[in-house]
Amino acid sequence: MTDQLDMLPIALHGFHLARQRYLNELAAGQPEEQLVIAAMEVIYWSCTLDEQLKDRNAWYRDTQEYGRSVMKGVRYARNQATHQLPVLIERRAGFQAPIVAPFRAEEIVWLPDDQLPEPGQKPGKGQRENYQLHLAGKPVRNTLNDIAAWFAAEQNRAGSLIAVQHWSAIGR
Repeated sequence: MTDQLDMLPIALHGFHLARQRYLNELAAGQPEEQLVIAAMEVIYWSCTLDEQLKDRNAWYRDTQEYGRSVMKGVRYARNQATHQLPVLIERRAGFQAPIVAPFRAEEIVWLPDDQLPEPGQKPGKGQRENYQLHLAGKPVRNTLNDIAAWFAAEQNRAGSLIAVQHWSAIGR
């Protein structure tokens, strides 16, 4: 039987593949109903990885770093998507910072919290507040970049369960 720790780098890889798929579809101008599929895949992978790290590593669980705050907001979005099945994103006219090529006069953003259905169960501590602070009304691509930066920092942290040296164990 495979050691469950071996799945952490695989989950991280799944996150990166889903993120790249979202960014490619965004650049291709896909409609929201297409983009929401890739966006949901990204947040599912990121929440799965976040939950595993939180449950197995006290530093990760207790840190107040920016990335953990973003992940709490992402968890709120994932829980909404799982239990209430809202669209979560919308196309909004206008340029959003940072402006990247190809230039778009519109952006795909997370819906404001007041446009989502009421949660079916009480959100975890800080999840709704962090959704409002870090996701609501902001470009989805920025959130996905924040998550990627957070996991990259975690990979480089001494003692991390997804530290770069764990990658060498894959395939053995």
